[in-house]
Amino acid sequence: MCTRKLLPIGNSLLSGRAFQPTNKASITFMTYNILSPHYMWPQVYTYVPEKYKDWSYRHKLLERELLNLYRADIMCVQELTGKDYENFWKPRFQRKLNYGSSFIAKTPPKYWTRSQDEMDGVGIFYNLAKFEHISTASIYLNDLVGLFNLSELNYLKTTQITLTDGAGEVVGKDSLLNVLHGRNQVSLFVSLMHKESRTLFVVINTHLYWKYDEVKLCQCLTIMRKLHRVIKQLLMGREGATYSRVKILFAGDLNSPPDSPVIKFLKGEGVQRSNLSLINPLRPYLNHYIYQDTSAQLFQHTCYSGKLKGIFDYIWYHDCDFRLKKILSGTEVSQELELLKEFGLPNKDHPSDHIPVLTELEILE
Repeated sequence: MCTRKLLPIGNSLLSGRAFQPTNKASITFMTYNILSPHYMWPQVYTYVPEKYKDWSYRHKLLERELLNLYRADIMCVQELTGKDYENFWKPRFQRKLNYGSSFIAKTPPKYWTRSQDEMDGVGIFYNLAKFEHISTASIYLNDLVGLFNLSELNYLKTTQITLTDGAGEVVGKDSLLNVLHGRNQVSLFVSLMHKESRTLFVVINTHLYWKYDEVKLCQCLTIMRKLHRVIKQLLMGREGATYSRVKILFAGDLNSPPDSPVIKFLKGEGVQRSNLSLINPLRPYLNHYIYQDTSAQLFQHTCYSGKLKGIFDYIWYHDCDFRLKKILSGTEVSQELELLKEFGLPNKDHPSDHIPVLTELEILE
């Protein structure tokens, strides 16, 4: 088993300006797609020995990682089933570690034959010794009511998406609007107060659809517009609260490499579509992701799923709100697979096809 290193991030990696620390308070933050037992597709994970596909085997490794090895102050987990959350993770974190948590499950797709509680979703776990829970909100990313104007809806109706199957073969076409309505992705918003600094946080966790850039882009825009409402609701009736007091941490499996339209959109760059220019409305709160402050050698991939490999797992914030102090390097995993001549994850020591992305963030004033 490789030993991943929690490495300090030097100021030289920051974008062109000297850093003057104004607040020494810091937190640890992690995002992790744990690979639902129901997505261990036999046609995809042909390279994984049967004993390492076993859910009880993988669960023991996940317990070691989440409860001990990589336990962070805030953890965003994707592909967590409702049953596993309610029966294991929620009570275990609550009783053993004094963590609060929130969860939202996706709606079951048409092919789903299992019970509702076997459906996966996203969860957020947070250390109650450091945070006070304020509120939780969630959204189904196919619920577009009130979030798009008429010209945007017209774009969704008239844009055609070339549909493909799991093997990448073309199977037809449909409007972007219909494709969006047919997806079942979700997003979770948890508002917290950091007890030491009295800072208000909104933590967002999501897992975007795995293909079609246009779909992922619209899902991201939906999240940002919902986030604006969450921030407004958070500040209502809170004495002395202003928009500048709120800091955002947005994490998840975005299924998008760093050069994709989704990442450009989140960075605040305009993405031109037809006669529309899509710009992130929350760019005053989000402009930066962790890999902008790390050398390319630290991560080759965060997802090692057979032929689908890449950096897909992100932590976003504004660089005036947080500074990346440390990050758990991922290059050791790539080196391990090369040494063992293994095609991908999971394997004997890694329970998911994704690796946990763990950071330490300094809170800036």
